[in-house]
Amino acid sequence: MYRSFTVTGVTFHLYSIMMVLGALAFLGIFAGLTFYRHRGNGAENAFALGMLAIAMAAALPAAMVFDALFKIAENGGKFILKGATFYGGVLCGLALWPLLLLCWRRRKVALYERFADVAVGIPLGHCLGRIGCFLGGCCFGAPTSGPLGVVFPEGSAPYKFYGGPVAIHPTQLYEAAALLVIFAILFLFGKKHAFPLYCMLYGVTRFVIECFRADDRGAIFGLPLSPAQIISIALILLGEILWLTYLVRERRKLRTS
Repeated sequence: MYRSFTVTGVTFHLYSIMMVLGALAFLGIFAGLTFYRHRGNGAENAFALGMLAIAMAAALPAAMVFDALFKIAENGGKFILKGATFYGGVLCGLALWPLLLLCWRRRKVALYERFADVAVGIPLGHCLGRIGCFLGGCCFGAPTSGPLGVVFPEGSAPYKFYGGPVAIHPTQLYEAAALLVIFAILFLFGKKHAFPLYCMLYGVTRFVIECFRADDRGAIFGLPLSPAQIISIALILLGEILWLTYLVRERRKLRTS
């Protein structure tokens, strides 16, 4: 397994490359969908894309802060910035982006539709990122005797964690495969409801994947569930609330029309 390669003296880490490709894929999907679905609103679409890029820039430090907060207990009460968590980044980006969109006062596209556009690209970008996690050896799984077990090489995080070569669940690939399926569902059937559908589908996926993870998961107030599982439950509830709220509003419009 190659985690990096060197070209003319410059070392390239596959983890970082996949993260960049994931970010570009996400932005590309959003740009394609938003300019196609909302033709005639070019300036507003460009503004939305620009604000999304800004929100993504803020997401990385937020992901590191969330990770440090979750692992304060494991780090002896110290706040140490040494990792990142996907949920921290995506929650920050999804909270900041609509606030930035509100700066465009002549809005013709509803936020619900904007979020539908952005939701489709998230699982594809995340899928590529998880492949990067597999190549880098982070976010690894628990030992398994099953046929899907993977043995990471010497020097990798799983090798050091288990003290030697141990077959473990390739949780990164499990999640990458599930994210690819979610992307296909949202792209083909999500339409304007893609965001609440993403929240529910990914929330369930991440909750289950956490059961097979073995790396340091962090903790919140000593609860038996990992922080990611708690956020997954909240994400599922958010998706249900958004979808039901939309349906209720649409029924009210039909009654008053």
